[in-house]
Parts: sequence; structure tokens; C-alpha cells
Amino acid sequence: MTLIVFIDLVIIISLIMASRRRLEDALPVFCFFVVLMPLESKLVIPGLFDLGAARVALLTLLILFITRRERMSSTPIPLKRLMFLHVAWALGSTVYSISVATSTKQLIAQVLEYYLLYYMFLKIISDVRTVYKIVYAMTIAMGVCCIFGLFEAYASYSILRIFPSDLWITYDSRRDPLYIEWGRGLRIRSTFPHPILFGDALAMSIPLALYLLSVFKNQRQRFALWIIVVLMLWAVYKTTSRGPWIVTAVSCVLLAIMVNNRVRKYLIVCAMLSLAILVARPGIWQTISNLYQSSTDSTSLVGESYQYRNALIDAITDAVAREPARTLLGYGLGTFRELGLNIKHLNDYRRWYTCDNNWGLFLYETGYVGLLIIGSLLITPLMMTLRQYHRLPRPAKYFSGVLFISLAGFYVLIFSVAGYSWGQQGFMAWILIALSVSYPRLVLRDHKERTVSNVAFTPIRRCHSLVT
Repeated sequence: MTLIVFIDLVIIISLIMASRRRLEDALPVFCFFVVLMPLESKLVIPGLFDLGAARVALLTLLILFITRRERMSSTPIPLKRLMFLHVAWALGSTVYSISVATSTKQLIAQVLEYYLLYYMFLKIISDVRTVYKIVYAMTIAMGVCCIFGLFEAYASYSILRIFPSDLWITYDSRRDPLYIEWGRGLRIRSTFPHPILFGDALAMSIPLALYLLSVFKNQRQRFALWIIVVLMLWAVYKTTSRGPWIVTAVSCVLLAIMVNNRVRKYLIVCAMLSLAILVARPGIWQTISNLYQSSTDSTSLVGESYQYRNALIDAITDAVAREPARTLLGYGLGTFRELGLNIKHLNDYRRWYTCDNNWGLFLYETGYVGLLIIGSLLITPLMMTLRQYHRLPRPAKYFSGVLFISLAGFYVLIFSVAGYSWGQQGFMAWILIALSVSYPRLVLRDHKERTVSNVAFTPIRRCHSLVT
């Protein structure tokens, strides 16, 4: 418990120190801690709620936001109507929840905190350089997570052991945070609740890291980014997660198509390096091949998990169809994990407490209307980034393309895991959503200012100024 209090104090002091000149400078520090810190780093307040590291960071930022008398952006807040509508519907679902207390806690954690983060970021960010600093801080945090993964893979030591054992998220009777699965062996999870969630965060981060590498000029930062990219590619393999593998590969292809700068050369380097490793270590390719074959074998554990996801959707649609109120409002936020659901899988009924499809979880918790609202809320910024990619001038448009790739990858990945409401990825997604809204405003503002002053518009040089 002393360690957790110490970590919280470090977070609070770091944010205060970073914001001495202006609050905007604290945002990269905030993002670093939110991505890095595990769910195990929390103070449990019995009967009320958990005070996790992300919540401590968010509350500190909120207090600074309220108390600082800095001039904030007065521009309108996109998505606010959908947010208000979703909050209202989630409140209705909470009132009709099968566990009001659980749904109330999730309403705060899963809805209000995400939207509060989004609101503060849009109000605070005033410089395009801050956008790049935020992404760089998130990338550094993922690099640190990969280093923790090295200790898991080669020393069988999880950094999560430094936290009290009663807070560990474990998956077998060994009561150890190391994740060892029969048929796959040890799968690294770093500071994330599950290897799949770590893989999802890596798949979101790899396109961002490669883009930063293509625009940064500072040699020390470029060296750090190269190390991190290599570590992330290694780590996504060691999670032994099919979804992140596929999304990472597709993201790299999209990156090569949409971003017309040095990133293409770096993708070729990464591809050649991966091919050389596969030739030198044929066991790696054999592992990938075996996992694919197991996925198509219904008698294997891997194949069973693949089939379970189909059975899960059938069980959820049946559950919400039992009465009209559940069809509209669902069963309440957070109730699946607490109360579980009987699912027919392999001709046998079993009660499951994990929902490995976050889109299905939206349906179960808030009904069809809630699913439609949250779907509209998440897809709208994705479409905004795609429009920005086509409308913004080169090379500024490329960053919008990268944001589109990362967000689209995340939305695909949560089809196979509850990654929106569990772990750090939900915060990561809303940070990227906030950046996707802020970035084009800043670029167009700078463009206008440069046009008025008869200076050529060069956004990449402006981006580079933060590192040169």
C-alpha cells in the first residue's frame, strides 16, 4: 500500500511540476502515466470505489484545469451531443440495472472519465507541437512496457509482483501475474490486465511510432524510437494474440498506402528485418503456423476460444431479447463481469464472466439503442480523421491518416476482447480521439496565420521544431 501511495504522489507532483509554465505541458506527462500504470496500482476504498493511478492523474489534471486561470480554447466541442445522449441513456440503463451499484461505478469509470478527458484535452491543447509530444509520451510509455515484457519472457518475472498480491489479476490457481496458457506457453502482458490487451495497445501504437520516426529529426529521439519500434514488434509477437498480429500487419499496409513519406522506407526495413528473423529462427514461423492451425481445430483450446466468440454473440442477443426493457436499456454497465451469463458452448452450458467482444458488451449493458449511440459516438471521429486526411494539405494530412489507422485498428480489435472498458486502451483511444479533433484545427489556424504573414505553410518543420 505504501508503494501505491508513493506512485500516486509521484504522479501528482510530476503533473504539478510539468504545468508550472502552462497546463498544456502537463498533458504528455499525464498520457505517459495513464498508458504505463497497471490496474493493480490502486487504493481500494471499501464500499465506494477504487482510486487507481489513471483516476489520480485525471483528478489532478482536473484540479489544475479548474484552478489555473489560463486562457482556454473557446471553440465548440464536437461530439458533445452524442456524449450527452450516451450519458443520458447510460443513466437510464443504470437505473434499470440488475446491479445499480456496479453500474454507477462503471458510469463514472467508463463514461464520465473518458468524456472529461476529451473535454479537457480540447480546451487545453493550443499548439500542434503538443499533439506530437503527447503521442511521443505514449510511445515512450509503451516502450517501457515492452522492457517489462523482456523480464517476463526471459526472466519469468512480472513487474506486477511489486504490488500487493490481493490486487493481482490472475488466471489460474498459481496466484501469479505471469500469464501461462496450455498450448501457447508464457504470453507477456506487461502492465496490462491480459496479453490480448497488451497486444491491442501495441497494434494501436506501432503506426504512431513509425510515423514519429519518419518526421522527427533529433537523433537521440530517433534512436529511442527505433529501439521502441523493434521492441514493440517483438512484444506483439510474444503476446501470442491473433487479433493484434493481424491488425498490426494490416495497419502497416495502410500506413504504406496512406503516408507518402519516409515511413515507407522504414516499413521496408522492418519487413526485411522480420523476414531475416523468420529465416534465422524457423521456430517463430512454426509458432505462428501452429496457432493458425489450432484456431481452425475445434478440439483445441485455441479453437474453442475462437468458437466461443460466436456462441457469445448468440447468448447476448438471446439475453437482451427476453423482455422489451432489456432490448432497449440492457442489463447495466459492468454487470456482465460481476454476474456473468450462461453461454452454450460445445453443446454445454457454462456461466462466463468475461465478454470477449466489446461491441457485444455494449449491446448487453445498454441495449440496442445504447449500442447505436456508442457506435455513432466512436465511428464519428473515425470518419472525421478520414475526411481530414483528404482535406488537409500535405504533409499535414499524413498524421490524420495515422490517427485513422490506429483508431480503426482499435475498433476492430475490440470485437475479440473487452478492450474499451478494461485496461489502459480505452484511455488511449479517447486521447487519440481528442487529438483527431484538435489537430486539424491547429493546422488550419497555423496555415491561416502563415498565409496572412506571407510565409509558406510547412507543418512538418513546425513539428520538427519540438525536437530540434
